[in-house]
Amino acid sequence: MIFQLNQSSNSQPAEAVRSLTESRRLLEEAQREISETRERSQLRPKHTFSRLPAFFPRRAEMQAVELALEGEPSFTVLFGASSTGKTALLREVLSREQYHVLHFDLRIAGFADLASLYMSLSQQMQLYFEEIAKKMEGYEEFSREAWSFKYDRQNVETRVAEAPADSKSRNVKTSDIARLMELFQSSLLKYWEFQPYVEEEHHTNGKQRQSSEATSDQTHVNPGNSAATLNKSKRWTFRRTSKTKRRESEPASETLNNPETPKPKQTKKMPVIFFDEAHKLPSLIQCTDAMKCLLDSMLVLTKQDRLCHVIHATSDPFYQTWLRQFNVMQHCKIITIGDCSRSETRAFFRDQVLPNVPERLRQGLKFELLYEAFGGKLAHWNDYITDYVNSNGRLEIKQSSHFLQAHALLNLHIIHSSQSPNAQEAAETSQAANTSNPETLHPGLGPAGFKVYPPMMSPHGPPGTADTPEDRLNALIAGYYSADFSAMQLLKAMSRFTQQDTTYIPYFLLCRDLGVRAVDGMVKARLLDLRWTETVTKENGLDDPHRSGVSVFAPGMGPGMRTPDGIPSYSPPGVDPISVIPIAVDVVPSEEGMIPVSENEMQRDMYEEVMEVVGPKLLPATPIMRFAMHDVVQEYEDEQSMSEYASLSDVDEY
Repeated sequence: MIFQLNQSSNSQPAEAVRSLTESRRLLEEAQREISETRERSQLRPKHTFSRLPAFFPRRAEMQAVELALEGEPSFTVLFGASSTGKTALLREVLSREQYHVLHFDLRIAGFADLASLYMSLSQQMQLYFEEIAKKMEGYEEFSREAWSFKYDRQNVETRVAEAPADSKSRNVKTSDIARLMELFQSSLLKYWEFQPYVEEEHHTNGKQRQSSEATSDQTHVNPGNSAATLNKSKRWTFRRTSKTKRRESEPASETLNNPETPKPKQTKKMPVIFFDEAHKLPSLIQCTDAMKCLLDSMLVLTKQDRLCHVIHATSDPFYQTWLRQFNVMQHCKIITIGDCSRSETRAFFRDQVLPNVPERLRQGLKFELLYEAFGGKLAHWNDYITDYVNSNGRLEIKQSSHFLQAHALLNLHIIHSSQSPNAQEAAETSQAANTSNPETLHPGLGPAGFKVYPPMMSPHGPPGTADTPEDRLNALIAGYYSADFSAMQLLKAMSRFTQQDTTYIPYFLLCRDLGVRAVDGMVKARLLDLRWTETVTKENGLDDPHRSGVSVFAPGMGPGMRTPDGIPSYSPPGVDPISVIPIAVDVVPSEEGMIPVSENEMQRDMYEEVMEVVGPKLLPATPIMRFAMHDVVQEYEDEQSMSEYASLSDVDEY
């Protein structure tokens, strides 16, 4: 008994020490969690969205974007090839004070599945209303709107964490995205209906009435004529005020000088949801229902409720096909951004390029030669000039990185296709084929086997179909892939783009000749660029009547004959020449033998309305790609020797 008492008395201090140690550990953990929570609340995940340095102003494109944003809220899709300046242009415009941007740059997307998409949207929407409550006077109550997104996100996190592993509640669902967009809709509706200065104006008007009553009490009037005197006083005061503002009464001046007078109303910022590189959405979020919900919500916010603008910028022309699958594209505005015009490029070369080039190296830079190679793509100009200066002026255009990449890409498509197993099988069985078959005329040419276009979901295929990592690892194996176009089809298209004065080819015309699959494959391979609408700025300045590759014959002319301006006519195969009624123009020469022409008339082509092709157009992906096509086509032309792969000298074949 005594031993047990001694043992219990010895164990009590040990238990007390252990309890104190555990309490101390829990207290330290609680303090650490409070400190981390405080730090996290101070470091918000704000997205960088500011003007890009050294932005070259493009007034026509900026005006087009500004007009789209100044009108009623809309869903705008901004198309444009890579490196045309879409991001820089939108950042220059959207960084202004009148816009608040919810920016999602899918190059470094903050989401890759449905759960991260929900979290990213919720955090940005919360930040948006926190900024309103913080920066706009009188809008402090919109911090409650930010709380709604915070607590909804916490509820989703709690549900996912507490749900069993095999439960469907453990995942973020499409209904969570729908509820989030509904919260954003109701908060925006309250934002546009909110009038922060109405109560203040009522308060100020009440003070003015009290001041006027006090002034009336101090005025001694005859009780019998009070009504008449008051009316006369009011009329007299009105006349005095209308005559001059310098004779205002003291109470009125005190009211004007009162610091509590209402300030001018703040202009509400227009919210803009901006997805950059939006064509990556299908590969990031492969849930069709979630994408349908998100896109429909954007239509509701823009076309239906007119609460905000939505802008999707993309370099993939087939993004509109994906949007059309969700019944969205017909509700969108389309703006197409191209390269700079010749005059803009000349100004860029004169004002921003030459000043950074040493004097001794400037004589080697000829604008016309450089423009023939790089066109109006300013990014390629910058890269070449930088390498030119670093090489001490010893860098030729055909030694530049962009030319070598374009030249190699074109040859890889042709060479790999000639070595593909499908091509060899076609060559073995081609003897019994019809002699009019291109495979018979050019044995060894089969489907191209070099896959270079991005491993993304095909816009024509069912949602959720994407390339596997094994496919991407084998992309450079010759003959492993069978692309959508053959080498012969690529050479035929290249020969047309290298024709003199052919700037573009109508999309449907080339599809009828080579097939839709082949033409779309060239676009996906980044060899050609497809434009659904006209660019904001004409890239080549004056339009040429033969730029489309479709011939125009005057009455009595035929193929191969020359037009009055000396340019040989050209007609694609299988297409009848288009007859154009000659336009009679009465020209009255001036006294000096010259015709005065205004600047606007100089920019117009009298054949422009006649020659303008309705519908989408195809161009080489970049100006340097067109420049490289000339060299590649010359390599495969029959000049004193027969090419191993193809012959382009037989015009009748094309």
